Amino acid sequence: MRQIGLCTFILAGIIFGFERTAQAQSIGGRSKLDFLQLPAQAKSNALGTHHVTISGNDPALFIQNPALLDSSKANNVSINLMPYLADTRFVNAAYARRVGKSAGVWAVGLQYLNYGTMVETDDIGNVIGEFRAADYGLSAGYGHSIGAFTVGGTLKMVGASVQSYNVFGLALDWGGVFKHPEQDLAIGFAVKNMGFVKQNYSGLSDPALPLDVRLGITFKPEYMPIRVSLTAHHLNKFDMVYNDPNLFFTYDDNGNKVPKKVGIAEKLSRHLSLGAEALLHPNFRVMLGYDHLRRQELRLSDRGALAGFSFGAWMRIKRFEVGYGRSQYVTGFGSSSLSIVMNMKNGFAKETVKVRP
Repeated sequence: MRQIGLCTFILAGIIFGFERTAQAQSIGGRSKLDFLQLPAQAKSNALGTHHVTISGNDPALFIQNPALLDSSKANNVSINLMPYLADTRFVNAAYARRVGKSAGVWAVGLQYLNYGTMVETDDIGNVIGEFRAADYGLSAGYGHSIGAFTVGGTLKMVGASVQSYNVFGLALDWGGVFKHPEQDLAIGFAVKNMGFVKQNYSGLSDPALPLDVRLGITFKPEYMPIRVSLTAHHLNKFDMVYNDPNLFFTYDDNGNKVPKKVGIAEKLSRHLSLGAEALLHPNFRVMLGYDHLRRQELRLSDRGALAGFSFGAWMRIKRFEVGYGRSQYVTGFGSSSLSIVMNMKNGFAKETVKVRP
């Protein structure tokens, strides 16, 4: 518990620090290409979306943090299928390999969010045809390990198209991870989506990318079959609160409506995601996650339901790993992910889990 308390205190300080230097950066709802903030694999979806230190063999983890590109990802290929909201489909694919005998691992990844075919009409509603819409990203990443430290960077070509309108740009992710040589402990950070975007939408200025600075920790108590991840996201923007004036208000002494005030503790909590893996067997795990920002933004005013919670499972079958994750939004709506990872050579290295006999 002291580890978690100390980590939370440090995260709070860093949030205030980034707030002073990144006041003008855009976040969700005020940026373009927000698909870049969606989880690229089932494990991230199940554990709470934002983590930058989670372990695993899925090469698509480099889309979460390029510093996760280590030797465990080499010669692995993965695909993630995510039926998103309504009839949209989000697909991610990744491949990683080591070149020569260097300490570095290279990876390439593809992200594609397909909005499907839509009906095109004129100004008075007459159907004149159909058009398609999609977001896409092509990534190339590199991770280099030096002892217990891994640093990495990813260059991304990103874009979107809606009928004849287009958005395109370049983005950079970079980060670092420290893995304790003896304990099951990882500490890391990532700066995601630095770059620029251009568009041909008439009369509009070029949008901002969804910049996201993250800091996280993953640890496993020595004699417990549970691995916990805690991550602070959007450190570049301290106040993440949006109070709908039609829902969150009170009255002053004169009977006038005034917005409800949100305390510092609540503002801090909206930056935190928590995930836990139950290590039931070397080839099977159950996962649970919680994202406080998602819960506060998406829960219904009269009941919370399961908004902000997520869950999933993972299993290994010889040279394949299969993962499932589901995030809950509001009652009846959520997103599920199915990931399949395959090793192209000699199979995955076995992971030993220390538990009390």
